Amino acid sequence: MAEISLTVPGRSEYAIVLRTALGGVALVKDLGVDALDDLRMAADEACDCLLHQEKRVNSLRMEVTDNGSDLTVSLIAELGACDGVGCENNVDISRAILETLVPQVDFGTEPCGCVSRIDMTMPRTGV
Repeated sequence: MAEISLTVPGRSEYAIVLRTALGGVALVKDLGVDALDDLRMAADEACDCLLHQEKRVNSLRMEVTDNGSDLTVSLIAELGACDGVGCENNVDISRAILETLVPQVDFGTEPCGCVSRIDMTMPRTGV
């Protein structure tokens, strides 16, 4: 279960709010500076991936789960209605970028192929 949750409108200008909130998470959860930088860049890429699909994004939610030795940051898109046509899972570039920044990345997709969730797990340094 998520320990921290923040929901913002599903527009690109609100991605900065999520990115800024990760700074506070880093302080509270003992993430190192390098891990925080990687996580912030990964969050930017994940937001871009979620926001640039066929479906309209109504809201973006960030959830942070403390797993003891690592943290999982999940970005979840509340997607609008879909007619099931034209939704392709074009996440190969985003996946490649995210996997260079974060050790573990998992994508959740809708039946139509749109990505609705990206989970990024990062080791904690202070544990």
